[in-house]
Amino acid sequence: MSGTAPLTAEQWRRVNDVFHRALAVPAGDRRAFLEDACGGDVTLLVEVASLLDAHGQAGEFIETPAAAPADLIAVAAAGGALAIGQVVGQYRIERLLGEGGMGVVYLAEDLRLGRQVALKAVAPGLTGDPAHRERLRREARAAAALTHPGIATVYALEEFDGHVYIAGEYVPGETLRDELGRGPLGIDRTLETASLIARALAAAHDRGVVHRDLKPENVMRTPSGEVKILDFGLARMRDVPTDATRLTGGRFVGTPAYMSPEQIRGETVDARSDIFSLGTMLYELMSGTNPFTGSDTASTIARILELEPARPIRDVAPAAPGASTQVALEGIVRTCLSKLPAARFASAHDLVRAIDQARKGEMRQWGPSTSLKAGNEAMGQFSNAALPAVPAAQGAIWWWQFHQAAASAGYGLLLVPLWLARQPIGGRTGLLLFLGGLVAAVAAAILRMHLWFAVRSYPAEWPNQRRRTTPWLKTADAAFVAVLFTAGIAAAQSTATEVAAVLIAAAVVVLLSFTIIEPATTRAAFGDPPIDNR
Repeated sequence: MSGTAPLTAEQWRRVNDVFHRALAVPAGDRRAFLEDACGGDVTLLVEVASLLDAHGQAGEFIETPAAAPADLIAVAAAGGALAIGQVVGQYRIERLLGEGGMGVVYLAEDLRLGRQVALKAVAPGLTGDPAHRERLRREARAAAALTHPGIATVYALEEFDGHVYIAGEYVPGETLRDELGRGPLGIDRTLETASLIARALAAAHDRGVVHRDLKPENVMRTPSGEVKILDFGLARMRDVPTDATRLTGGRFVGTPAYMSPEQIRGETVDARSDIFSLGTMLYELMSGTNPFTGSDTASTIARILELEPARPIRDVAPAAPGASTQVALEGIVRTCLSKLPAARFASAHDLVRAIDQARKGEMRQWGPSTSLKAGNEAMGQFSNAALPAVPAAQGAIWWWQFHQAAASAGYGLLLVPLWLARQPIGGRTGLLLFLGGLVAAVAAAILRMHLWFAVRSYPAEWPNQRRRTTPWLKTADAAFVAVLFTAGIAAAQSTATEVAAVLIAAAVVVLLSFTIIEPATTRAAFGDPPIDNR
């Protein structure tokens, strides 16, 4: 489905609605219900059917490298998995480490070199699927290209009796998910952990590898305190054609609660997708809760696409001794979780620097620190597709928002002198000028609030909304200036000179505001306007 067009926000809402209705229908009646509810919309039918299947299976995709319980070992042995003590090539199986929907990992002894390894194979039941064998090969190629203390080393890609295996570094310890089971990590440990993960990601991104499935289950902490990223089974390498990154064949490629908006929509992803996933993890490590998890897969997807975390970290995390450090961490997380990739950190290196500053208690506004081109070159861009211009720091966005609010309020206040000028001007002219100013002021205020809402709630729609709204907003602003200036000249010809002076001065201020000041604040916050190629 890599060629499938991404779903729009409206399509996702329809998917979400039909999915929830279908959950209330008995399993045996769902097919007929879906055919009726989807009304011939094949895309809708496929996506809802995929969600229903994933609803009961999503948890199976956690490929946990932690110790497995006894019943899991029994299931693995009965399902065509390798038996304890069995020798495969040069590897003797010692025990099962973990099993997920797509892979199974064993602790094995390398009989030639006399060392323990983690031996990964395609999950039982999928061994005959060429796609899953190729995914395992791709994981080996991706991880083998990386050499970093924070990434589990791949030793070899093996093939015995038609089965593919990855022999890699055995990482003892526990996953971050296990650690979270005892509660939030606290601010110091969270920042330390985040710094180690970000450094490992930076090394991967520099080599052109995007993980695409970063989550607490795929990060191990060793007994010595080291942190290592595992499982590059969904990794994408530069210049290698991507496969589907969202729902395919009724299964999620990725873990929904940690996927970036662009990954969910099936768009081409780059290193900034991993930064979004790490931001989700940081929120969870600090607070103990995932910022987007809903009651089911569909609601989780909807929250990632449309909503910001309901509560800031300071409201859900334990009190921290360093308030400034906690505020700094919250700023980092907010930047990582921006819906627009271009509004996140330009690279994992920038994220590392921000985390280091936060650990020192330095409070700063973070955002992409380089141009889009420079940022792409620094982290190894994976596509030549055109992307939105890079926003500046969050402070520039704040000033843009302030300008929109001030302009809207100012237009409302200027209606007062326009109303007072109605009588000195006299006749129908005074009333028509006031009504014209009222319409222009209301239209301009509504359009500005619409853009504000789009930035805060639907940032993915911002470029399109900006392109469509800007001509109408300029027209409303120009009309308001014309009304103010005309009313001022007319009032000056009567005895209302004070009102005339206010109106003429206001016309000049509004003219400068929408022709010079507003374009400057908009460019500072969002870059040059998108080009309409339609």
